[in-house]
Amino acid sequence: MKEFFGTIGMIVFAALIIFGISYGGYQMYAFFAPRYRAVDNQVFKQSEQYNDGMVRDLENLQMEYVKANDEQKGAMKAIILHRFSVYPEEKLPANLRNFYDQLRNGQ
Repeated sequence: MKEFFGTIGMIVFAALIIFGISYGGYQMYAFFAPRYRAVDNQVFKQSEQYNDGMVRDLENLQMEYVKANDEQKGAMKAIILHRFSVYPEEKLPANLRNFYDQLRNGQ
């Protein structure tokens, strides 16, 4: 009888150990995952593809704004200002920086 309860106790103890390890792994993931994501995001935003793509998109918006009539320009202005606001101004080429300044100043 003693062996039976000893075996049951070992099984319960092993199950608790397995559960504890699993739960600890989940807690570590929950703690470190946001930090990994933040580093991945930072690396992505510093990548050449991201910067080239953003500059190309902003240049396309500038070209569409220049081609648009006055009614369309009014509608596009808020969208363009928002797109420019998510990209660091110091990384903008001079022509886009001037365009952004003109839009912000209402010209």
